[in-house]
Amino acid sequence: MAQLFEMDRYLIRTKFWRIFGGAFFFEDVQGNVVAYSKQKRFKLREDIILYSDESCTEALVRIKARSIMDLATTYDIVDAQTGIHLGSAKRNFMKSLFKDSWTINDADGNPYAQLIEDSIAIVRRFIPLIPAKYHFEIAGYPDILMQQQFNPFIRRTDIMIPPGHPLDRRVIAAVALLGSAIEGRQG
Repeated sequence: MAQLFEMDRYLIRTKFWRIFGGAFFFEDVQGNVVAYSKQKRFKLREDIILYSDESCTEALVRIKARSIMDLATTYDIVDAQTGIHLGSAKRNFMKSLFKDSWTINDADGNPYAQLIEDSIAIVRRFIPLIPAKYHFEIAGYPDILMQQQFNPFIRRTDIMIPPGHPLDRRVIAAVALLGSAIEGRQG
């Protein structure tokens, strides 16, 4: 299992202003890169891969959109090493106009978690320097928190997972990466 999937806290770092895509550095709290992803700009169908490092030789997780340029598409999350379908994430488009909202489904397509924005998305889209705050919600468990740190040049998102939380760490990383990638397109 990759180091990233054993951590209870990490950061995703990327440049705030991106013109031709972006690079996402998953870092431990000391700033060491523990995973990496690169996104090409202007792709019609998202296909994002999370790698163990910048060499891009060991793929960990793959996120692939089911449709082309759909504002409420479903993204499949697959373990890149085994090919096992881990589940999916679907953006709830109408709710996301005001506050980003995602439904997390298991491998059989059954919803079991939500990613909900705690800040107000519509305000952040007009004033992109306002940091976003999110939480993963699963009934009966403490929330997983995602919070952007304010910086006008580098976007850092702090991911905090309560120890022993049952949500698959690969799914958490994939949804956090997907959210960061889509956020970067809107900002």
